[in-house]
Amino acid sequence: MEIKKTRNNGATKLVLCFAGWSATPEAFGHLEAGEDTDVWICYDYRDLSFTGELDRYRQIDLVAWSLGVWVAADVISPETVLHSATAINGTGLPIDDTYGIPTAIFRGTLENVNNEGMNRFNRRMCGSRELLATYQHFPARPATELKEELLNLYNNISRDKHPGGIDWTKAFVSTHDMIFPTGNQRNYWQGLCPFTEIDAPHYPFKVWKQWKEITDR
Repeated sequence: MEIKKTRNNGATKLVLCFAGWSATPEAFGHLEAGEDTDVWICYDYRDLSFTGELDRYRQIDLVAWSLGVWVAADVISPETVLHSATAINGTGLPIDDTYGIPTAIFRGTLENVNNEGMNRFNRRMCGSRELLATYQHFPARPATELKEELLNLYNNISRDKHPGGIDWTKAFVSTHDMIFPTGNQRNYWQGLCPFTEIDAPHYPFKVWKQWKEITDR
């Protein structure tokens, strides 16, 4: 995977964000962090090797969005001490008819990763023309690359359906999510960790201005 260190000033705290499939770091560029906090964005999961050195941070706040929820649980060592772990519009069972994206829909998305297919996906992800127009200003990755990424995720999720390396401290569930069905997210997080429902689509980050609003326990 790629790690974009959008802020890497040798601070004592770190926000470690795992983006969703197809996303780029620019999707989180409006979120501000304090002077004492570095920010790393993990993305491009064609390779699931995590190479970030975390030992120097005394506080790590994990934020994972969409399929990044599964990726974070798969690659973060259970020995890593996390101050908080926040899941946003994703679950640990991302290909599942009850707890994730229904299997037929996931496979249908995989079979249609092309320019037109990505336009449809982004419309569903953003939920409104206004937000879609904003999202379309972010750099777009090539469809061939995105297909490789989603195929790699599909194959790895199918082999390891429910990695358990993270004790999630909270989750956010969007009530207008057209990617991960809201009801399936509720099913997954009920009894597992506290979750908050937010009035937002699958891409919810315009709701927040600062990482602190997401990571505060």
